[in-house]
Amino acid sequence: MVPTWEAVVRVLLTMVLSGLIGAEREAHERPAGLRTHVLVGVGSCLFMLLSLSMTELGGDPGRIAAQVVTGIGFIGAGTIWLRGDVIRGLTTAASIWATAAVGMLVGAGWYSLAVVAALAVFIALTALRRLERMLVQKLAGQTVVVQCELPPSPETLWQLLSALGELRARLLQVENLPSGDSDFQRVRLTLSVSGRITTAQLIQALLRAGAVSAKTEE
Repeated sequence: MVPTWEAVVRVLLTMVLSGLIGAEREAHERPAGLRTHVLVGVGSCLFMLLSLSMTELGGDPGRIAAQVVTGIGFIGAGTIWLRGDVIRGLTTAASIWATAAVGMLVGAGWYSLAVVAALAVFIALTALRRLERMLVQKLAGQTVVVQCELPPSPETLWQLLSALGELRARLLQVENLPSGDSDFQRVRLTLSVSGRITTAQLIQALLRAGAVSAKTEE
């Protein structure tokens, strides 16, 4: 039986490690951010502690742990969405899944492995993001940053994404920009564009898709 004081330490450590992962997702305004990751991690830790306590009653400690893994899959699936040919949320779903594993490691008392795992996930979400963009730029073409003004309609963004898909332009990042007094929504699109597509063709495609204005950043 895990002493109460040690169980509290494990929960607090889980909060820190889960918060590290969740803070990165929160910084990029993903559907599941800091609070979600902390809750997933702490919940997994508590269920793991409960699993360990069941051994005192002659129960199977693996039954609850197995159900946690299954349940996390449903939470992760809720962050994934598909619109046309665009799939978003896979990385966030994977980070939730990994956070649950970190919580279970802490709950089982594997502190060192849990810390290493949390750092590995954080590095994958931060440093490997830059490496991924470098590889995409090298293999797929040049990176272009475009600022667009869109009508206040959510459908316009999907029309833009469809137009980009037709040009074989890969969307790397979408950022909302302050609109000021304008009624239009301003966004910054970071795109990986094949060398066969000119900037003028890209801008014309965005304007035809419904953008009020579009211009590239230097």
